[in-house]
Amino acid sequence: MPVTQDHFSPPSLTQFYQARARWRHGGEERMRFAKASAIAGVRPGAAVLDIGCRDGGLKRYLPEGIKYQGVDITPEFAGPEILIQDVSKGLPFPDATFDHVFCIEVLEHVPAPFTALREIHRVLKDPGVLVVSVPNPYHLKELIWNLFRIPDRQGHIYSWTRQAMTALGGMCGFRLDATGGTYFHPPIPMVPLLARSILYRFVKA
Repeated sequence: MPVTQDHFSPPSLTQFYQARARWRHGGEERMRFAKASAIAGVRPGAAVLDIGCRDGGLKRYLPEGIKYQGVDITPEFAGPEILIQDVSKGLPFPDATFDHVFCIEVLEHVPAPFTALREIHRVLKDPGVLVVSVPNPYHLKELIWNLFRIPDRQGHIYSWTRQAMTALGGMCGFRLDATGGTYFHPPIPMVPLLARSILYRFVKA
């Protein structure tokens, strides 16, 4: 059954992301989506869930003919294919609904990441693929922010190393299958060690 612990996500979270609904960097977004699509290996006809989808921009990088479902916490992004839902409060889909789940630059914002990943595991088919993108804690920008104690303005709650992501995935029933970098800052191709964020491809174990 879906998880419904309302205390995981206060109403202020919705307000926080409503105020930032127009925040975006087109170049970074395009590079991130292209690399996420490449590592995922989605095929035509697949059922895809996109968590934290905003306006559903990822769909443009996926094959035609997929069954796309977006989920976002911000009411401004509501649409025919986009459901407004806080993943910390569960996912309103039956077990084993999707072939692929994308969680792009979302998990670092989620108050209860273990709960979120368990819900993702529940709605994924077996076998199924989860693609997660999170900021690289060793990126130059992150190091500078930490060194000079610059306050976070992006709503990041957690910082994920490869070891932490591997362990969290394992606890939630996933096996790490592949990793990749997204881009430097600004958006130029970059190896994972120097990339602004890291992509993780998990398979349902």
